[in-house]
Amino acid sequence: MKWFGVFFFAIAAMMLAAALFLWNWLPTQTEIKGCMITTMYHVTLCPGSKDYVPLKQISPYLQKTILLTEDSNFYNHHGFEWDAIEKNFREGWEKGVYKRGGSTITQQLAKNLFLNKDKTFLRKGLEAIITDRIEKTLTKKEILERYLNVVEFGKDIYGVKKAAAYYFKKTPAELDVVESAFLAMVLPNPEKYSRSYFKKELTPFARKRLNRIVSDMFQYSRISQTEYDIATVKIQNFLSPAPPPEEPGAVEDSMTLQDLEKIDQEDQENEE
Repeated sequence: MKWFGVFFFAIAAMMLAAALFLWNWLPTQTEIKGCMITTMYHVTLCPGSKDYVPLKQISPYLQKTILLTEDSNFYNHHGFEWDAIEKNFREGWEKGVYKRGGSTITQQLAKNLFLNKDKTFLRKGLEAIITDRIEKTLTKKEILERYLNVVEFGKDIYGVKKAAAYYFKKTPAELDVVESAFLAMVLPNPEKYSRSYFKKELTPFARKRLNRIVSDMFQYSRISQTEYDIATVKIQNFLSPAPPPEEPGAVEDSMTLQDLEKIDQEDQENEE
């Protein structure tokens, strides 16, 4: 019994020491709010710097698309989607394979800022604690803003400013519906899903995924009917060279992108 008591005390002491070490290692509120070089990809993130893009200067289309595809309940949860976590765990337990998924934007931000790519239980535990700290330190808009400034959109392309300039020669504020859908599409696997850009032609998967994202944007009232019509026309030749002009006198069977944009402009003028 004596040796059992000593052993139990030693284990408890080591667990307490580990907990205190981790607690002191975890980022403080000041560190979460301030400038840093991220742990995972070594990206410089500094709110207020010239390379940092405030949320108000990021296209509303991109914000809505990212939220819809990555974390549709973002503004309602406190960092965790317990239903998704439970479902993922249950399916993993039954099949013996735990799939990726279920991470909220806050969890993804925690990983990008302070953790590495390890998939250990320790890292998942740290991720949960840091996620909770981020939710208690930043507003939802600040979390989304930092996420869009640090997330990977392609090989060595981190943050929406670099992504908008690299893929479309635009600022983040100028991104349209389809461009926003494209950036959202590449997030799960940026290097793989950005191949369409380099081929200058949408792969069958990319075309199907873009159409689905745009359709969901319309279905869930993130874009109007006119915006949806314009987007579906643009997807037809997205990333591809412009089609040659039609022969004089040819009959147009359907509305062109220019026709839809003209209608959209007229709608805006009538609303004003």
